[in-house]
Amino acid sequence: MRVGFDIRPALFSYAGIGRYARELARHLCGIPDGPFLELFAPAWRGGADLPRDLPPDRHRFHRGWLPARIMNELARLPGLDAGRFPARVDVFHWTDYVYPPVRSAAAVMTLHDAAFAVDPTFHGWNTSVLMDRVRRAIQRADKVIVVSEPARHDAELIGVDPEKVRVVPNGVSPFFSPPPEGAPDRREYLLTVGTLEPRKNYLRILQALERLWQKDLAPDWVIVGREGWEYAEFLERLERSPFRHRIRWNKDTTDDELLRLYRGAIALVYPSLHEGFGLPVLEAMACATPVVVGDRTAPAWVAGKGAMRVQPRNVDSIAEGIERILTEDPWRRQAAAVLLKRAREFTWERAAERTREVYLEAIESRARKAAG
Repeated sequence: MRVGFDIRPALFSYAGIGRYARELARHLCGIPDGPFLELFAPAWRGGADLPRDLPPDRHRFHRGWLPARIMNELARLPGLDAGRFPARVDVFHWTDYVYPPVRSAAAVMTLHDAAFAVDPTFHGWNTSVLMDRVRRAIQRADKVIVVSEPARHDAELIGVDPEKVRVVPNGVSPFFSPPPEGAPDRREYLLTVGTLEPRKNYLRILQALERLWQKDLAPDWVIVGREGWEYAEFLERLERSPFRHRIRWNKDTTDDELLRLYRGAIALVYPSLHEGFGLPVLEAMACATPVVVGDRTAPAWVAGKGAMRVQPRNVDSIAEGIERILTEDPWRRQAAAVLLKRAREFTWERAAERTREVYLEAIESRARKAAG
């Protein structure tokens, strides 16, 4: 089976969808007798290198230097769709929110979330454009992968046929692991990881922490995340906070540094308003780091019973949840153990195996349609 696989997200981001594309490609190539990946990567920006451990006999890298939107227009010409050009494939996997036309092969799309449909303010001015693009892709896709059970509801919200939907949870790399046994316990700060955008709820986290800092009840706060969209209000509030000296913001970080930050955090504070999965939550869990998450969200589903759940639109609730996780030491230690056990249920090997099954289903579905 030859799979056209959109690897572009992995070239420009080490987090979120970029990590999804990178890890999934790596583990698809690790399946014995698994698919051969034709890695689709048109982009005028240089981007990073591919994962270095991809076996050379299991993939081929097709790098184009034209912008993706131009490649997408070229793909509308006869014989140049993404199922034939740059290589003939049996199925094409759209891993991100860009969908090169596919006519000559089965198509699988990953719908990471549909926050843009839940609340248009989550994606700003381009919400309607994104909505139209996703809905067109849904009509063309033979199967739609969602990354959590809550994300299944997102798919239904934007009109995906339930028969098309397959839940394939993300995994977590063994790289993210607890501190070595016997290492000193130096958990000294609270951590939040994620792009600066409205649904990540940074402004309410800041307000909650300011209430705790006023009573000297919370440690410093470390943020890891690039600027996304509609973050000006948060940055303005951050700069004029009387506790600005208690906040450290890293726009970007390496995986080694991120591992160190997870291991050194008392807790990950992640009361996002909406997610399809919440990969930082799983990575923190794998490091035996407790998590504060929004109730009835995908991160709460990922974390299971070990999470400190709060009402994400209520600043008092976020503050109370953080205070509890800071002051209830026995509960925090027990939660860390429960979360670590839960994290081990999510592996990229399992995600890759399940994704391969979806590819085969998509190919079969297309063949049935062609047969009439």
